[in-house]
Amino acid sequence: MESFKYVKKIRNYAIVSFLIPLIAINACFLVYKFFGDMRFSLHANFNYNKAEHTYAHHRYHPIHIYSEYHQIVFDLEKKTFTNCPKYTPIKYWTSIDGKIIPEYIELDTGSEIRIIDNTGNLTKLWIKNKLISVTIKNGKTLNYECVKNYPLTYSLLNKYSWLETLFKRTIENNVGRDGRQIGFAKIKNPYLYGEVSISRTARYFPAVFIFKPLIILSAFFLFLYWRNNLIFFTELKNKNVLSKFSKKFFYFGLFSCIFLTLHATFLGLNIDSILFDKARRLIIILFILLEVFAQIALTKNLFQFKEELKNYINSSILKIKITFVIIILLITCLALIFLTLGDPSTSFKHMLEWNYFSFLLIYYLLSRLLWKQKNHVHTPEGA
Repeated sequence: MESFKYVKKIRNYAIVSFLIPLIAINACFLVYKFFGDMRFSLHANFNYNKAEHTYAHHRYHPIHIYSEYHQIVFDLEKKTFTNCPKYTPIKYWTSIDGKIIPEYIELDTGSEIRIIDNTGNLTKLWIKNKLISVTIKNGKTLNYECVKNYPLTYSLLNKYSWLETLFKRTIENNVGRDGRQIGFAKIKNPYLYGEVSISRTARYFPAVFIFKPLIILSAFFLFLYWRNNLIFFTELKNKNVLSKFSKKFFYFGLFSCIFLTLHATFLGLNIDSILFDKARRLIIILFILLEVFAQIALTKNLFQFKEELKNYINSSILKIKITFVIIILLITCLALIFLTLGDPSTSFKHMLEWNYFSFLLIYYLLSRLLWKQKNHVHTPEGA
């Protein structure tokens, strides 16, 4: 039966349209959470099995003073996760007059390295070229920035070198000039606490290479979903099973796919323009509105021709679907009013975003359940 061929396609495209975007946003959430929670870090190319290391200090121009130690520490190419000290190393400097000065904190300002101890003496000695060496000794306190203290992760990184390379590139691509991480932050669950937006979890490496392709792929399958619904209705009309039906759902769906593709394409582009920022917000708003309008228009057609389609659809699922689109319409209207006239917190807006988009996808799960399989389809009269 020709019409069932399109029913089968609609069912397949519906479940794919439900799963792919859901996987995309939650994969980005998990990647963001993993790297935000990740306590281990890159470590210099030392032999950490050795009890003590001492490195001579080289006297260069005061603004660009580097020691042999710092040449190793700041050599990012040779840093690794797996070669790290299981116990927190103890560092101290030796001055030209033989004084031992413990290191307190180390800052990289981009133009100079400033070493500060709790008295400030080390800074003065550093600038005045009165330091002759730095010594690193094994400590006794567990170093929780070392992956060796996380047996499962250490085993994976040690076994799969490509995984360590991926982790390393993630750190490299998401570090600012001050050496601090800019891409990720520690979070619990944005669905419940709204600590971060979907776009923020998706714009950084490697999440951007998950989100963009999957969302653009989702837009393609959504287009096929709306197109095959249109073909199915058109075929039944040509067979005189249906009277004239509205094609609005297809055009709403088509343009929602276009705006979804544009949203994914522009994500992560850093263009310092107020107009560009407004355009991005407009794109996501138009996608949401057109998606909701498409769902309502298609459901209206299904309800209008429920008798003619009774051999193709499950009436109980249709009732659920009608209830669903009414709820979605109410939530959308209330959300737009509240966001426009109210003063919601950033965390509330993020929480609304995560839950709204995930809830919106349930429409396609219901679409999968709505259409009957071939062995349940019987040719209607007049077909």
